Amino acid sequence: MVKALLVAAALVASVAVFLVLTYVRRSLLSRMGTVAMAARLSRRMEGRGWAPGFAVYRQDTLRWYRMFSLALGPRYTLSRTDLHVADKRDPAGAEAQIFPPEVEIIRCKHSGGEVELAMTKSAANGFLSWLEAAPPGAAFYRTGSE
Repeated sequence: MVKALLVAAALVASVAVFLVLTYVRRSLLSRMGTVAMAARLSRRMEGRGWAPGFAVYRQDTLRWYRMFSLALGPRYTLSRTDLHVADKRDPAGAEAQIFPPEVEIIRCKHSGGEVELAMTKSAANGFLSWLEAAPPGAAFYRTGSE
């Protein structure tokens, strides 16, 4: 009985520590100005593989962090000079069940492959504006085939 109580207490303490650390990490990152944005981490099943997260815009990079992670670093760091918009679309199929109607999915290509990002239409406008606002001489916002 005592052993079971100790195991239960350790489990509760572990969950509490995880939640506190996740909250502290989120609070620290939110001070940098974050935007809610999901990223598709897997394409094994159609419409699946999305992870909630948030992005932090820097001068020439977008850093995407998983929402529920203890990692301090971003999962993706996308360079504006290497990022090309392949297409924009509304959620379809299973995606329409997990995302609200005001979400837009943007598929981007970069030297490391492809990434799909889901965000509200206003966040998508901000994302596209950030791409277009590249300084003179840098790469510019491109859509469609290269």
